[in-house]
Order: sequence, then C-alpha cells, then structure tokens
Amino acid sequence: MKPLISICVPVYNVAAYIERCAHSLLQQTYEPLEFVFVNDASTDDSVALLQSVIACYPDRASQVRILHNDRNHGLAYTRRASIEAAQGEFVLCVDSDDYVEMDIVERLYAQVDSDECDMVVCIQNQPKEEKLLPEEDLMAAALENRLVPLWGKLIRRSLFALPSVHFAPEGLDYMEDRMLLLYLCGVVRHVAFVNEPLYHYVLRENSVSADKNDKHFRCMIQYWQLADRYLAEQQLTETYRAVTDRQKISDKIHLLHFCKDFSLCRQYADLFKQEELQRPSLQLSKGKRLTRFFAGHHCWCLWRLYKSVQTSRNR
Repeated sequence: MKPLISICVPVYNVAAYIERCAHSLLQQTYEPLEFVFVNDASTDDSVALLQSVIACYPDRASQVRILHNDRNHGLAYTRRASIEAAQGEFVLCVDSDDYVEMDIVERLYAQVDSDECDMVVCIQNQPKEEKLLPEEDLMAAALENRLVPLWGKLIRRSLFALPSVHFAPEGLDYMEDRMLLLYLCGVVRHVAFVNEPLYHYVLRENSVSADKNDKHFRCMIQYWQLADRYLAEQQLTETYRAVTDRQKISDKIHLLHFCKDFSLCRQYADLFKQEELQRPSLQLSKGKRLTRFFAGHHCWCLWRLYKSVQTSRNR
C-alpha cells in the first residue's frame, strides 16, 4: 500500500495565483493524499477563491484542510504550522503562487520507492543536468544555496521531528527554507533527483526576489548566526569555513545589488568584513562584481551613480 503524502501550502494574499495553484494540486494522479492549506490572515479573496476551486473536486473534500492563523505571523511560522499539521509519511511543500505538474507527487514518490530516499528533489521550470549528490556533499550543497528552495522536494516527515532539526524562528521569512534545509541535510541519509521541470516557480513583482529592504539584510544576518551556531554544535565549523566565507559574501553582494535604498547599501557595505578580508573567489555577474568593488572600496559616489543607472534600467 502506498503511504499518505501531505501537500503543505502557506497562503497569504495570493488571489491572483491561488486558483491555478489549487487546480494543479487537486488534479494530482497520486493517491492517497492530504492537502494542508494554512491561511496567514489573508486580507484579500485568497481563501474564498481556494474554496471555490476545492468545490470543483468533491472527491477531494475529505482530504483538504484549511487552517487559519489568528493573525499574520509570516512565512516561517505558517510553513511550520502546515508541516506540523501534516499526517503523511512524506510532505511536499508548495508555495501558493506557484503551480506543479499533475504527476509531480507520483514521479517523486516513484524515486523514493526505488531508491529508499529521505528526500527527492525535482527541478523548476527548466530541465538541467543534475546528478545525485554524494552524502558528504549535502551539507556543502545546503550552505552553498544549491538545494534551496524547500518547495519542490518530497521529504520524509519523520525527519522534521529529530532533535537536531529546527524550524526557522518566526520572523525569519527570508531564507527560512535555507535554514530548515541546512538542518535536514545534517540528518538525511539519501537524496535523489528527478531531472524534470515538475515545479513551476512564478516570480511576482512584489516577490522577495524583486527588491531588497532592511528586513532581508536582518534575516540574512540572523540566518548566518543560526547556521554558524549549528555548525559549531556539530563541530563542523572548520570543515566548512571556506564554504561559509564564500557564501556569506555572495549573499551580501546579492542583497546589495538588488537593494534600491542606497542608505541601506552603505549601512551594510562592511557586513562580513572578516570574511571579505580572506578575498574569497566568487563567480559573480558583471553587475555584482561592480557592486562588490564599490562596497569594498567605499566608492560611495560611483556606487550611487551605478545604483541610479541600475534602477533606471529596471523600470
């Protein structure tokens, strides 16, 4: 008998996207399923639209639960609530503005069944060459941001209950999936890949990928504080020192490059100064190389001019 699989979906103000997402989930070919939607106090018609889609699938009614937060808690809290409410042997996290292929669960579980995996990863939007990561590379892959995001992964639910696996704290809504995946990679035994674009990521104009603000910087700092603490507890700090030095700088440059508030750029220009002193070699786009140069050398006037040109081109 096939195991129950839970699809976990945080929902917050996604009226323009939730119908397509819900249809793609409720049309899944795999059985048995349960669907856990957690409404994070949406102020638009997201829940009403979700309910209208559910009504189109009467055979699914008993499999669907819509939970409601008492107030808006943010993505980290809501993601945790959806996973903790799940009852399946495996969970699949889906963001409510994205959509999936109707056989994503079936395809991912087929890999679990054949390889006895704890986690199966598919790719998003475009196929690419991707090989099974060796066990010893999983932590490096998580630290280097090569396994993120959390969605599009079928994960054995029992892993979330292990003592060394922690959910991201409430408020860590940017990089919350990286935090959770880092912990999971410390306990997962085997990961497999399905080289098919089964998950479709939708970039919204107001997405966290579109512009960066102070909260993004604060979340990134908190993430690395937690990651450094975890590595120290596992006595892995020196093992991954070079990896973390490179990734801290890469994360900082990414935020500086996409931040339109120049005062914030100046405020965080010297973040991870000790790591930057090691001059780690990074693979960066031309624009990000310029951002790194201006920030590192405090070329404020040239940097402000560059940011102005960058903003004008993006309009």
